Amino acid sequence: MQNLLPDWAPNIHPMLVHFPIALLITAVFLDFLYLVWKKDWLRNSVMTLFIFAALASFVTYLSGRQAVDSVSVPMNAELTASYHADWALYTLLYFSLYTAVRTFLFWKKLDIKRFIAILLFLAGLAGSGLLAKTADLGGKLVYKYGVGTKKVK
Repeated sequence: MQNLLPDWAPNIHPMLVHFPIALLITAVFLDFLYLVWKKDWLRNSVMTLFIFAALASFVTYLSGRQAVDSVSVPMNAELTASYHADWALYTLLYFSLYTAVRTFLFWKKLDIKRFIAILLFLAGLAGSGLLAKTADLGGKLVYKYGVGTKKVK
């Protein structure tokens, strides 16, 4: 696997991490649009995006667990790395459960009820807060502590 990576990449995590972020944010945004316009294609798109985001989040979480063993984490960044891993797990579990519930409601067509649609949007928005915290800690590892980076010669 290491042979497939560019020489600047210490592991695959940096190349995967932005996909679930983009998918989740797009899904929440389209969910808001669904509240406004009630179009079937929006409902279907939101469901598809959340399913792909949950799967991508799982793969990205696993790559992050592996990544921590392939980079040098300074002692003063170990607590941040631990928090990042914890928040990543919370985010993964939250969106996995959310997607499972949402899939059930989609299948039963209960998500078309206005009250449930609003609750689902608010729950997705709350999950975006978990995502933001996780991303903030990941950014702190890279940009404050230089984890996963090396000096250019």
